[in-house]
Amino acid sequence: MRLTCMQKLGLSGFIRTLVLFGVLLHFAGPAFAEEKSAPLVDDKYSLKADRAAMEKLRENIPAEKRAENDEKAFMAQMMTDFSKTPSEVRGKFTSILSKKRDAFSKDMNKTRETFTKTQTTEREAFTKSQQERREKFSKSKVSSAERTEFYSKLEGERKDFYSAQKEKRDAFEEDVKTKRKDFDDYIRSKNDEFNQLHRDYTQRYQDNKKAQEELKKQAKEKKKNFDKDLEKEYETIKAKPATPLGTEE
Repeated sequence: MRLTCMQKLGLSGFIRTLVLFGVLLHFAGPAFAEEKSAPLVDDKYSLKADRAAMEKLRENIPAEKRAENDEKAFMAQMMTDFSKTPSEVRGKFTSILSKKRDAFSKDMNKTRETFTKTQTTEREAFTKSQQERREKFSKSKVSSAERTEFYSKLEGERKDFYSAQKEKRDAFEEDVKTKRKDFDDYIRSKNDEFNQLHRDYTQRYQDNKKAQEELKKQAKEKKKNFDKDLEKEYETIKAKPATPLGTEE
């Protein structure tokens, strides 16, 4: 059989279809692979951290250093990739700080309530004890000197008791003040640390964004040039004179 013009055009169209399909796979390939991809090995073989082993090793690290390392890892984790914009990262960090402040304030208020309740209970018990002693003493026959001595002793105990309560209250307020200052200093230092990391992340995020835009631009230009070349080839084929259909014995 003789190869006809129609057959040639059919072959060219088939080739063109294959090429176009290849282009589509080129641009859609990553997304398609992401949807269909599966773990290469079972989870038990993956190179993930052995938490039990890590915790065992961490036992030899001072608690303060472990806490510092955990905090650094926590902030670094917030900026491990570029899935979030710098403003989203800052928003998340600000939200976390706000929750920590609320938790600290609630704990301090609860501590204050507990302390106040304890002192109130102590005062009530002390007042009741003195009242019972007065009532018991009033029923006995004593001299004027003994009466004076008794009530003088009660008054001295009362002054000592309230003086001791005041000292406890002052010490408590000083402790709260110190804890609040330490907390504020801690938050300030972590905020400064975050700001430094965030500046670096912002720069890397912008650089990555520009790189991605450049890659998209190059891919778009490449596809455009490819389409032009393909169209030019197709026009060349169409410009050739038609060959009559026929068969050859």
